[in-house]
Amino acid sequence: MSGRGGGSAAEALVVAAPEGIMVAVYELDVVAPDSLGRFVYRWYGPPDRPPAVAVQGEGEGEGVGVPGALLEWHRLAARYTFPLSRDHVMLPPGGARFWQGADDWYSYDADAFRDGVADPEVIESDERRTGLGLSRFLVYAAVYEATYAPVHGLVLMQPGAGALRAVKVRLRELDDGLWQWPDPATRYYGDDDLLGHLGPDRIVIAARHRDALGRFDGLALPWDWDSRSL
Repeated sequence: MSGRGGGSAAEALVVAAPEGIMVAVYELDVVAPDSLGRFVYRWYGPPDRPPAVAVQGEGEGEGVGVPGALLEWHRLAARYTFPLSRDHVMLPPGGARFWQGADDWYSYDADAFRDGVADPEVIESDERRTGLGLSRFLVYAAVYEATYAPVHGLVLMQPGAGALRAVKVRLRELDDGLWQWPDPATRYYGDDDLLGHLGPDRIVIAARHRDALGRFDGLALPWDWDSRSL
């Protein structure tokens, strides 16, 4: 994904995508350069703001400034009134640290970027190398935020094996290996209107709209959080 020129791939796709047509989660099955824009459009709908004239860091010389993938995120986020990052904070472009939570933070490898690596690796809390390039990680961040800071959702912590199986069969595991990070035992699942992060210690479900949660009503699970009860 290029951070230069008169518009981004994600932005172009968001503008061109036909209204009212929601595709399946195939943009997450094989994470590609346009996956971020395709996912954001499908999950949040058409943008409600015009394209930004410029984003901080744009137009800098090669090897300095901000990686193109991060500029893509900020261009895309600027198109939406509803924030794309709500659980963690997406920091303004400028420093290597770009995404920060209460107990963790994520930076791109600034030395590699200065040496000409266009898609530098992401480092967790200044200690752990993730093995993920920034462009792929930002797709992960968008899905994480949609899943863990939803308007409509369900949460059950420490589910029994039977409950976990019952929820899994109502979703489809996302194919790309990205969705097994950071723990292969806890994986991402999806559908047109649903996202799930499921593992031995959790069932976390997010929905694009309230009615989509009805898929799990027949299970009679003791949800720790059900947005419909608020």
